[in-house]
Amino acid sequence: FIECISIVPDPDNSRVLIEAKINGADKNLTLKAEAFADGKPVGSDTTTGPGRNRLVLNLKEKMLWEPGAPFLYDLKFTLYSGKEKIDELKSYFGLRKIAIDGRKILINGKPVFQRLILDQGFYPEGLWTAPSDKALKQDIEMSMACGYNGARLHQKVFEPRFLYWADKLGYLVWGEYPNAGYNNQREGFSAVVNEWTEILLRDRNHPSIVGWCPFNEEDQRAKEISQMVWNVTKAVDPTRPALETSGWTH
Repeated sequence: FIECISIVPDPDNSRVLIEAKINGADKNLTLKAEAFADGKPVGSDTTTGPGRNRLVLNLKEKMLWEPGAPFLYDLKFTLYSGKEKIDELKSYFGLRKIAIDGRKILINGKPVFQRLILDQGFYPEGLWTAPSDKALKQDIEMSMACGYNGARLHQKVFEPRFLYWADKLGYLVWGEYPNAGYNNQREGFSAVVNEWTEILLRDRNHPSIVGWCPFNEEDQRAKEISQMVWNVTKAVDPTRPALETSGWTH
């Protein structure tokens, strides 16, 4: 079966780079990946064998994902053993890239001023648990109506469904990790690194995420864990900026 996927958009070359991990020892496997724009097929590639497979989808139509104007391609994976279909996965991706030029953050080569709200993800009905899908979408719509083009998702790992709506609505977000007052508690280093790695692997395919900022307002005591987590972040996801902590000591 298709265990996980990594999607790296390459708008400069009108393509998307994909790594798919296949769980199973069958030597007779074929994986097909297809991209669709408004229902039309615009790119495909195939690979064979178990384990990690790399695919390159060259896109016939180049449609960019941008803040306030998000275009999402549909993505379909089909896994065959011989001629028999044994697994299928449907997803999507946005074609966009992020770069830093001096003090500017560029999205698709254009400077974008990020006017971000600090969102702590609280709900009267469930504290950190949203009562409904509608509530997640409404949070983003209210923020955009107030003039914000994104959010720093603060001291909480947000639901994948929130990130889905951010992708759909063209809303910029920075991913964070709940760690207030953590500092230098070494006995917890492995738990922090393992959990943060899981978060990166789970959420890295969302085009709405334009940066990672795992720690919040840490001082010199957190230097060792901050450096460790920053290195892990860049190893798992070299495509985005990473800020090890939001303030105090860098």
